[in-house]
Amino acid sequence: KAVVSTQSTGVHEISDSDSEGDVYEALTDEETEEQVIERLRLPRLPSFFTGHRFFLHSESFPEFETIKEVTRCLITYGGMVFDHMSRDVRFIVTNSEEWQSDFETALSVNPEAKFLRTKWVDTCCEKRKAVDKEPFYLLS
Repeated sequence: KAVVSTQSTGVHEISDSDSEGDVYEALTDEETEEQVIERLRLPRLPSFFTGHRFFLHSESFPEFETIKEVTRCLITYGGMVFDHMSRDVRFIVTNSEEWQSDFETALSVNPEAKFLRTKWVDTCCEKRKAVDKEPFYLLS
């Protein structure tokens, strides 16, 4: 247990510790609840994928871990990932470097969708900003 100190309640708790020395190393300065919240607040992440709707073409990914990593990146930065192809999908992310015949099936659901290589997602996540999609489109 840690030292708990709030200005509003004035409550202080120190747990039984493994050694007496730990009690003396505990923080003794009081913090307000607002100070604690501010200290623990995480920085806001950029949201450069906000408004982008993605579908991951799973058959082009050799490993499930890669799909999870790409999905995590897209969602972390504000993207929406669909678990099936729909008319709402705007970008189909593929790990393939060449056009595959089964891509036509996805386009039959939404002919307006564009195919993007995973390298675009990786590059955006590395730079923590959106980069130009043009060099990363996969064309038929």
